[in-house]
Amino acid sequence: MNLRLHTAVEHVETPAPDAPPPQHTELVDRLLARAPEEPDAPAPDLVALVYAVPDPQGHKTTASYLNHRTGGAAHGFALTDQGVGGPFTALRVADAYARTGRCSAPMVAVVESGGTAGATAASGVLLRLDGRTGFGLADTATVPVARLAEAWAELVPERGRLLLVLGPGTDPGAAPAERTDVRAAPTDSSCTAVWRLLAREAESWRGRYATVALCAVDPATGTGHLAVLRDLDACEPPAGDTEEEGARHG
Repeated sequence: MNLRLHTAVEHVETPAPDAPPPQHTELVDRLLARAPEEPDAPAPDLVALVYAVPDPQGHKTTASYLNHRTGGAAHGFALTDQGVGGPFTALRVADAYARTGRCSAPMVAVVESGGTAGATAASGVLLRLDGRTGFGLADTATVPVARLAEAWAELVPERGRLLLVLGPGTDPGAAPAERTDVRAAPTDSSCTAVWRLLAREAESWRGRYATVALCAVDPATGTGHLAVLRDLDACEPPAGDTEEEGARHG
């Protein structure tokens, strides 16, 4: 099964200097409040909560809370201690579950309290994936920083354009010179940065870009993390169409 990015929403706030940052459960509530209502959509069957820094206001089982808020029937887990790579790992897990038939509608929430780990804003992103519409998740990978330029060059499609979405500290100068556009993610976030830009603009990117690559670099390890999304509706022939028919009509 090809997982597709069905919906993505973000929440961003800057806590007042004299106020504590929001708890992870509060960020989850605010993300769910922004998510579009879809009565006919299947409930999540895999729920992942990702964070780089622990909840600043105590230890809570926020992954279970997210599961409860979205139907309560999903496998759920939390993923931490992976810095900016956490969301990429969570997508890799979701993709593995989907490929083995153990899920078809995963949900990933990435939350980040402000004032720590290079993030001045408190933010969160909620990604809902399934097999219906949206960019398809083609690959996730880890790449040494020294090899990022080579990895990006390999993603330039034969037809259409590549969009590179780069997190803070990622060098845009290594981007391919041909058929490539570059967007910089917000600098007030760390592990949510590239995903915030995806949540804002994914719909406008569909049809304009054959491939979208999100890249975040962990400066402590010198590791680049890549998530590659492809516009499957533009790449795949219409239902009932075959390569032979396409050749006849081409």
